[in-house]
Amino acid sequence: MRRLPLVLLALCLAVVSLPHDQQAKAMDNMTVLGGAELQKVFTDLVTDRVSLPKRDIEITNFSATPATIELPAGTVDFRIVSQSQAKQIGQQTIACEVLVDGVVEGQIKFSGDLKLYGDVVCAARALPRHSIIAAQDLERVRRDLSMLGPGLITDETLAIGKELETTLQPGAVLYGRFIKDPEVVKRGDIVSILVATDSLTITVPGRVQSAGAKGDMIKVKNLMSRKEIYAKVIGLDTVQAQF
Repeated sequence: MRRLPLVLLALCLAVVSLPHDQQAKAMDNMTVLGGAELQKVFTDLVTDRVSLPKRDIEITNFSATPATIELPAGTVDFRIVSQSQAKQIGQQTIACEVLVDGVVEGQIKFSGDLKLYGDVVCAARALPRHSIIAAQDLERVRRDLSMLGPGLITDETLAIGKELETTLQPGAVLYGRFIKDPEVVKRGDIVSILVATDSLTITVPGRVQSAGAKGDMIKVKNLMSRKEIYAKVIGLDTVQAQF
């Protein structure tokens, strides 16, 4: 009578231990993807669909639903089924099917903000309006481009020698709309009006009626004929008119 409970106890232990062994074996054949792995997947998916250098991209506010997934062992792939409007930067949302060895095992939704970093040209010191920009007036600074909008100057050589149309404080980002070609002739200047054809070149004196930069079309008064014409600024003291 005393041995019977021991036998029953042994049988019970055997029954309990069998599912535990099977569960451990099953866990050995599972792949678990958590936050770090899923964020890498999202980053790869996002950067593959934009024409931006990966080294300049940062993902913030990342989330995944579900936050972790358990999958059978095998080759894991993610197939996009829907995504936010294609754009270079900003919030990105992607829904995917999760496949293992080509078989769909579940779905997941990713979300995050894509930020782009790069070098921009900034004022190295305070620059007053109408100043002509020199190389020492500028510096390159790495910034979050997603917060700066279009029209950035990213190559300082495009700004050197230009005239500022607004005052800049130290560290201010330079935009194309802030600069223009400097005026090389001003109202009242005496210039040579050049008229040239294949066989003939004529120059006559003229007086500038409106200021302009190189390449601008301005109004000039021909001092010989006393007529006003339009001519293109080609130098500090020369404009060219059509014959």
